[in-house]
Amino acid sequence: MKLLLYKRCIKVRKRLFNDFGFSLIEIIVASAVSSVILLLIYTSHKTISLSIHELTGVADFYENVNLAILRINRDISCSYFNRYNKKLCFIGESNYESPSNGVLDFVTVNHKDFSIRISLNEEYRRSDVNEVGYYLKPDENIDGLYYLMRREEHHYDDEPKSGGESSLLLENVVDVKFEFKRRNDWTKRWDSRDRNRFPKAVKTTLKVRNFRGNDEEFIFITNINLKK
Repeated sequence: MKLLLYKRCIKVRKRLFNDFGFSLIEIIVASAVSSVILLLIYTSHKTISLSIHELTGVADFYENVNLAILRINRDISCSYFNRYNKKLCFIGESNYESPSNGVLDFVTVNHKDFSIRISLNEEYRRSDVNEVGYYLKPDENIDGLYYLMRREEHHYDDEPKSGGESSLLLENVVDVKFEFKRRNDWTKRWDSRDRNRFPKAVKTTLKVRNFRGNDEEFIFITNINLKK
């Protein structure tokens, strides 16, 4: 009787071991499969993260460049011209050798309904005719790169190349060049104070370093309305 009971215990033990236990080979195989699956998941996650970072960098870069181009194009196209007002100047200059380091100062029409001053209940109107300037400011942290700055003064005076407040328009700029249309040619210097004439159009060449470290060049031509 004891022998029969002992044999039954051995059979139950074997069944339990065979049903719920794992051999060393099974554990090794399971670990290897799990490692492969985790490696595939990590690789996929890293690839997706890099793709998102790449697409975000591309989108941010072109968005910032497009906003800067739209701002420059709008200011130049709305240049305010009156042959009888000598204070309305259009002055631009670019180096004939690289880097061009272009500078542009002129008066433009920038419509504003009203602005808030001191009190939230007190509003005052500003002139739509503003003095605007574009120039490059060296980046102190990265050699060879500049900030594209936009200067704006809420009126115009006898000092067309100074005054007002400057704000950052675009970072990582390598160079900017302004060229002015005179008849059928382009010149890199213009001063309306000499002959009291405005250019028919302005060609802007903007070179910017993207997030990959490559330089990209953007060229656009802005026509000036000279009806007045």
